[in-house]
Amino acid sequence: MSRTVLVTGASGGIGKAIARRFLAEGASVVLSDRDEARCARTAEELAAPERVSAVAADVADPESARSCVRTAWEHADGLDVLVNAAGVYPSRPLLEMTDAQWRAVLATNLDGPFALSTEFARALVDRGRSGDIVNITSGAGDRARRGAAHYCTSKAGLTMLTRALALEFAEHRIRANAVSPGFVEVDSDVNPLSAEYVRAVEAGRPWPRPGAPDDVASAVAYLCSEDAEWITGTTIAVDGGVGAGNAALPLA
Repeated sequence: MSRTVLVTGASGGIGKAIARRFLAEGASVVLSDRDEARCARTAEELAAPERVSAVAADVADPESARSCVRTAWEHADGLDVLVNAAGVYPSRPLLEMTDAQWRAVLATNLDGPFALSTEFARALVDRGRSGDIVNITSGAGDRARRGAAHYCTSKAGLTMLTRALALEFAEHRIRANAVSPGFVEVDSDVNPLSAEYVRAVEAGRPWPRPGAPDDVASAVAYLCSEDAEWITGTTIAVDGGVGAGNAALPLA
């Protein structure tokens, strides 16, 4: 795969796995994260200096997000794929949530992908190039969670944004799809989930093993492959069957 991929949230477990998967398939990757030092460490960890570069950006800031695309394009002399994997998940009950906390989550999880995707698409259209956009959504966009109204709303919005991007960009041969992970095991020192919550999720999962970032990365890679050329506006659930039903319930 001689393509160039921009991955936001690239220092997180899922973002890093996506970057690693594209590198394994021969692509060049531009990593982006709001923490410049962390992003640089991730680039070193991936150990492919000729095919990895890093751009620090805060996707919650629209101008920073758009600048990220422009800078990545210049660094890599063009982009073919955008993966919006940056996201935040701070737990907060609705009656304790402030306007600022609500806006902060939507700014990162929804406004950021909007700014990134439209800037990416403009660059492609201006040059007559095709491309792929993949948004990392969540099962929380389909099923509300207590303490996560801002997160659930942002991910539901991102699913609809994906469809709108697909609809409007198809004439330019730019595809837009989403991958919706269930709970996957990652090292998270930023937005940790409670052990009680994780146990409850695991108990209801039909498939007999936990999810991993590589499971998500595989779906992203497929959506950007030639095999998926006729797929756009679609969301693939990578959740071990959680969306099918609750395996912890007894027989009816």
